[in-house]
Amino acid sequence: MTDSSAIAAPAISYLFVPASRPDRFEKALASAADAVIIDLEDAVPQDEKDRALSHLLLALDQGLSRPAHVRMNAADSPWFERDLEALAELTQAARASLAGVVIPKAESATDVARVAHALEGARHGVRDTEIIALIESAVGVSAVREIAEVTGLSRFAVGAADLSFDLDVDLVSSTLDWVYARLVVESRLAGLAGPIASPPFEIQDLSVVEREAVRLRGLGATAQLSIHPAQLQAIHAGFLPAPKKIEWARRVLAAAEVTDGAAQVDGQMVDKPVRERAERILAQVR
Repeated sequence: MTDSSAIAAPAISYLFVPASRPDRFEKALASAADAVIIDLEDAVPQDEKDRALSHLLLALDQGLSRPAHVRMNAADSPWFERDLEALAELTQAARASLAGVVIPKAESATDVARVAHALEGARHGVRDTEIIALIESAVGVSAVREIAEVTGLSRFAVGAADLSFDLDVDLVSSTLDWVYARLVVESRLAGLAGPIASPPFEIQDLSVVEREAVRLRGLGATAQLSIHPAQLQAIHAGFLPAPKKIEWARRVLAAAEVTDGAAQVDGQMVDKPVRERAERILAQVR
């Protein structure tokens, strides 16, 4: 168990961009997304897989305006070994442009450990490389405790489309909420940042995106994937504390500072857990 600072997440929004569209890389990186994921997996047709990898490696070698994540292909795909080899053989310049790796359809601690091993070279003299295990199946859910123990894992993410299909449940259901709850608990036990929520599919009515982001944050998710830049503002608004909550936190800490004994804010006793929650809220804003 780590202290409460482990709850803090390095990024709230992760925006996907297809690796087969190098013309979009810098546009995505110039967006409001906290992190950009260049996608070698679902966003790339099978007949473009090799070309997409070439585009990615060239972009990393030439240097990006800021480091980007990469979603590799799944362990059960014909391209997993190829992607592992490419990660292990990245040039020093490419490593400097790699912020992290997303492992889709994560179902085995062994596979996640293999990715971590391939990235060991990227950890020397460059920066720590974030490793995200994307849970998209019942097998993956059953293996989360073992996966959480892999050295180098940064956090979990949820792929609700594949997961809901595998479990034969609705995209928004108590079953998927239970998966989020399990990932929140396992992440906390392992000292990881809270899980990254599945991307919203709505790109027109952004109030829907924000409401769902608020709900997912309430479940314990600390970030969300995104498939379109238009979703980013709504995701940030949903995951960051609301103005009323920020004001409450400031009043709680102000009350705690002026008395060594009990204090009340809005009829609530300000004790240690309340004060720590207020501190966390203001830390998220910062």
